[in-house]
Amino acid sequence: GKEIPGQASLVFDVVLLDLHNPKDGIAIENQQVPESCERRSQAGDFLRYHYNGTLLDGTLFDSSYSRNHTYDTYVGRGYVIAGMDEGLLGVCTGERRRIIIPPHLGYGEEGRGKIPGSAVLVFDIHVVDFHNPADSVSITVNYKPSNCTVLSKKGDYLKYHYNASLLDGTLLDSTHSLGKTYNIVLGSGQVVVGMDMGLQDMCVGERRTVVIPPHLGYGEDGVEGEVPGSAVLVFDIELLELVSGLPEGYMFVWNGEVSPNLFEEIDQNHDGEVLLE
Repeated sequence: GKEIPGQASLVFDVVLLDLHNPKDGIAIENQQVPESCERRSQAGDFLRYHYNGTLLDGTLFDSSYSRNHTYDTYVGRGYVIAGMDEGLLGVCTGERRRIIIPPHLGYGEEGRGKIPGSAVLVFDIHVVDFHNPADSVSITVNYKPSNCTVLSKKGDYLKYHYNASLLDGTLLDSTHSLGKTYNIVLGSGQVVVGMDMGLQDMCVGERRTVVIPPHLGYGEDGVEGEVPGSAVLVFDIELLELVSGLPEGYMFVWNGEVSPNLFEEIDQNHDGEVLLE
């Protein structure tokens, strides 16, 4: 059985796992691009995306879905394999695409972990959002009253409604569901920097959409259980009331319900005195 006799005819049963040519580049297939695509990713952008990674025969070797967390990276900067770096360029938020990567643009002859050497890789990706570290707040005015004469400015007391969502439309929070407005003194640091910027120069009755990049929102950490890390936020806002500045002689405005034990709660060292500065 171990020796092959002379002049023997041989029969091989072959299963072709994959094939590639050293000259191959990446291939993009099965693109599903949203109807509205105002911006495409460029080198230097920071992307959050989900993926399933398989071999050409369909064997799954990795998935971000199994970790319930997006894969987050800068694109075009060499933080991922060369084929993925190239395949993530030119995507839209919400886009789905298949990226087929030959081994010389993937993990090469050595492979890695569950990926065998010289394997062709298939990534099915879904782009959740992306931004650039140089991005500022984006403001779109959806409605502005014709009789607008007073615009919001730093120090004004504002009451407004909002719906907060991710770029893919996932709703995070809404004052409408709570049945009450969100009330702040503009520019006092009560909200994220991007919201302070987005509420500037509004008039009562105005409705606008404010898109806030993470470095002006909740940053890389996000808010546990509420806002994902490095997420771009979308706020649909309606300004309902504006009081210009603080009333004369007031150091602050109390917005909430007054506790019956207010003095005791403020007097934390229990010395019977409350300092005003």
